[in-house]
Amino acid sequence: MSKPADPANTPPPKAAVDTTAGEAALHQIQGSIKPPPPASGTQSRLNSAGNTAFKAGETLLSTKEIIDKGMQGYSAVTKAFGDPQNEILNNMIQLTDKLVDIGKVVPFIAPAFVVLKFIIDIETKAREADEKCQDLMERINFMISHILVLERIEIMETLRTVLQRVQDVLKEAAALIEAYRKQGKIARRLKMSNTQNFESMAGKISGCSSDLMMSLQIQQTGDLSVLKRSVPRDLVAEDFIKEHGGQDIINSNPELVKQFADKVHLVMSDKVMEQMQSNMHELMTENQHQIEELIRQSSTTGVVDMIKAIASQQREWEAELKLTCVQCEKEYVVSANGPSACGYHSGVGNANRYNCCHNTTPCKTGYHQSEHHSKYPYSTFFIWAYGLLGYHDMVDYWANIRDFDLDVKDSTQIARVGQLLRWKTCLSPVTTPLMLVSVGDVRDNRLCYLQVFDIASLERARIEAIKTGNTVIFKNAPEEEETAFSMAEWILDQETQQITGIKLTVKVTSTKTATICVVPIDPKSLKMPSGKSIEYLSRATTEIFKPDKPYEFPETILRGPHLRETRLREPREFKTKASPKVPLVLMTPYEMVANNSVMTSVPEIDRFLGFWRGFNKAPLSSQNQIVLMSAKAEYRLVGEEEYRPVKWFGLRSGVKFPISIAPMESVDIPFEFVVDKPQAVVERRSVAINFAHLTIHHPLRVRVTFTDVDGETISLIQEYVHKVCGVTTRQKDDIGFFYLDDIDLSQRTLITIKEPKDPKKHVVDICAGYALTNKISELDLRRIVHKAEHTGVTQVDMKIGFSDLGLNWNCWALVDLSCKRVYGFKVMAIHGSMTPVKYSGCLGYAPCPLYGGDGLEARPIQYADEENNELVTEHRDEVVVVEDDTYDDDVDPDPAPAPAITREVGSPASVPSPTATPTPTVVVSATSAAEKEAAVVSIKAIEAANNGSVVVVVASSTPVSPSNATIDMLQAKIAALEARIEVSERHEALMAKILALEKKLEAKEVAPATAVASQEADRVSVLESRLASMDQKMDAMNINLRLLDGNASRLANSLEKIASILSV
Repeated sequence: MSKPADPANTPPPKAAVDTTAGEAALHQIQGSIKPPPPASGTQSRLNSAGNTAFKAGETLLSTKEIIDKGMQGYSAVTKAFGDPQNEILNNMIQLTDKLVDIGKVVPFIAPAFVVLKFIIDIETKAREADEKCQDLMERINFMISHILVLERIEIMETLRTVLQRVQDVLKEAAALIEAYRKQGKIARRLKMSNTQNFESMAGKISGCSSDLMMSLQIQQTGDLSVLKRSVPRDLVAEDFIKEHGGQDIINSNPELVKQFADKVHLVMSDKVMEQMQSNMHELMTENQHQIEELIRQSSTTGVVDMIKAIASQQREWEAELKLTCVQCEKEYVVSANGPSACGYHSGVGNANRYNCCHNTTPCKTGYHQSEHHSKYPYSTFFIWAYGLLGYHDMVDYWANIRDFDLDVKDSTQIARVGQLLRWKTCLSPVTTPLMLVSVGDVRDNRLCYLQVFDIASLERARIEAIKTGNTVIFKNAPEEEETAFSMAEWILDQETQQITGIKLTVKVTSTKTATICVVPIDPKSLKMPSGKSIEYLSRATTEIFKPDKPYEFPETILRGPHLRETRLREPREFKTKASPKVPLVLMTPYEMVANNSVMTSVPEIDRFLGFWRGFNKAPLSSQNQIVLMSAKAEYRLVGEEEYRPVKWFGLRSGVKFPISIAPMESVDIPFEFVVDKPQAVVERRSVAINFAHLTIHHPLRVRVTFTDVDGETISLIQEYVHKVCGVTTRQKDDIGFFYLDDIDLSQRTLITIKEPKDPKKHVVDICAGYALTNKISELDLRRIVHKAEHTGVTQVDMKIGFSDLGLNWNCWALVDLSCKRVYGFKVMAIHGSMTPVKYSGCLGYAPCPLYGGDGLEARPIQYADEENNELVTEHRDEVVVVEDDTYDDDVDPDPAPAPAITREVGSPASVPSPTATPTPTVVVSATSAAEKEAAVVSIKAIEAANNGSVVVVVASSTPVSPSNATIDMLQAKIAALEARIEVSERHEALMAKILALEKKLEAKEVAPATAVASQEADRVSVLESRLASMDQKMDAMNINLRLLDGNASRLANSLEKIASILSV
């Protein structure tokens, strides 16, 4: 922003004001008075009784000079009211002036204006200063200064009472000063009652000031010595009175009074004795009546006439054209514009704070302006400027040159010129040709220039340049400054004296030459002439070269233990261990989770949540219901040999003991348990989320043992293996990847150097921990190289490292002085103060991407002279991780192969099978030893049921060499799976038959049962035989009933329906 121009020198046009009516109306109060024009049309309306009262007080404070100073009052007319050297009197004048603004808000304090005017008139007419009057006026100033806050607070009834007391005290003080000033010098000094009156008045002012501060809730932290000090005393006069017998003797003896006058070198007049014998209280009372009469007269006739004059003038102002000021954004008329009419801020800000004064009240005053300008800074200018310069669709730049100072950070020199396309972004383009010229960085603390020219304003600028002989449009530095500046100049044709172009110049201290360009302009169209281009007279360039071969860097040094980046293994599954009397199978549908809630995670314990499912595999016909009464939980880490009790165990989701499980039904058992964290973790007060500190290095196994109503126990083991948590691996866009691992807390702290998302703006992005990313631009790297060239230090601290609780790191740029570029980054990091012992550390390098554009000259590389940055860490042994053990493995004895069994029984009756449900084909498959034994048991059960002769063949598996135990185990598993598939297929076929039978039975219920009774009985008998055989085979092979829960339930319902039909 350019230097502020003196508003008095270049004010907008001002119309003359006729004040004859006002002078005639107010002549009886204060001589020749002219009503001051208001600051704006909206502020000048006096439409309330309060404003009328306020004007009554204002009339007594006005003089002829108020017209030129608006409402500034006495501060501008000290020659009318006193000697400028009298600071106390001047202070009272200024306070009275400020009360003018307060009176607009609080009109009932208008009498205070009259009293203060009365005191000011007395003191200005006095020929000499008096200590007692000066002291009393200073006390009055202190009291009145607190009334200035009335503009911002609500007036309560108690405050009105205090303010009335203030006015009463002011009247008494004014009466005392007037009575005191009417005495001669000799009487003032010899009458001791004067001192007593001033001391009494000082006490009243002190008490009134205290009440006023209390009512206004003002905490006075300043100097209270004004109120606490004593009233000045005349020690010479007091000693004289004591020596000659007292006050009464002095008052009646003219000779003694003459003697005192000679002693103090004063001339005694004839009125001295009369003044010595006068009654001060009577004089003060008379003066108070005079002041009250003056106040009463001020609020009647004179004020009415003055209001009429102002109203008449107001109508004239409203008839004028109203303009809107771009500085204060208020309406105004030209005739009301003055040097203090506009109030504005000189810095940017918002409704609550401005950079210039950190306040909401305008801190600058001046003339209203109808158009934006660059003569001095004002807050709305920056909003307007940012709207023009901050969007890409606003200006079509013909030239936009800028240079950055490498010595001074945040110092930029800019000069630009172009065609203005629109006044606001995204709006319609302008229809008239406009040219924008901007010089300097537009900020509230910088000198800058921004102007929009049309053809007419360009012509005025040409005439001004010819008249003054100065073609400089603007320079943001003194005329003699040549090291750093931005400048724009008109280029005039020597023959035609027309503007043919603009010359732009920018220069910074870090470059030897300036960047100068000439932009041709057609003044008639405000565009660049066709066929012409910008001409650069000189350029400020920074030398930079590309390396002739790639740079090589040392290997990264990583110290301390590291976290695994993959899971140790998947959790193992274990079988239910139960007595043969308890047909309960426990299953684990899901993995356990740890510390899954932020609200329940605490530093002392790890909390695990599990979900099991219990299935009662007893047949429906057995009616064997299982009732679980209690449970206990134990845990151990893999590698330990004994289980130990958990700290706490309980059921979740409203599940409570006892838990009943009916035959062929399942029940969900959600549970949770708590174990202690390692002591090292507890001391560091760390919280784990979605993982457990205890299991970072060792899997955990929990064994839950249930006890049923008969005292039998059922147990199952579930394993929890730590998932990868808090470990971030290297990404494809990482140029440099450095990390520190805290293996006790499963935390990895990263320092990454990445390729930028926007390569046009930045070269690299450097981020450490959870801090904000440092976006390194080419300008930043140029400053680093510039600093290295001047200091000779080629390992330059980038000042982006920090030291906090979690991380202590630093980053250096490595400079190649031969190629004049940064070629790499050096990073060193250790744990922060939160880690008591520093076990981990990292020292590594990352290359810097090539920058500077294409077509650079190649030069030999020159490595930086690196400092010896030592990585200091403590030693820590590696953590021994036990991946698995055999403590919980099941070892079943290998029984002898079961022989084939052949037995003859009586032939059963031939019953044709239903055509709709064919009997499935049975495929003989290999079975394991356990399944062979189960099959033999099933055969014996069939024999006992049928009491007949059937041939049963049990297929034995092919012998496998016992030397290859692994192959044997795999074959056994395959055989078991094949058997399960076979049973599943049989079950599906059986269900189809059952559905068909149900339909037929429902159709036959209405027909006579005698016709088909025997046939249906035979079919049901065959069906029951097949169901019993299938149920025994399912029990023998111990299939996974979880997959068949729905079918088993459906089968049970069908059987119950069949049984109910047969019972009819």
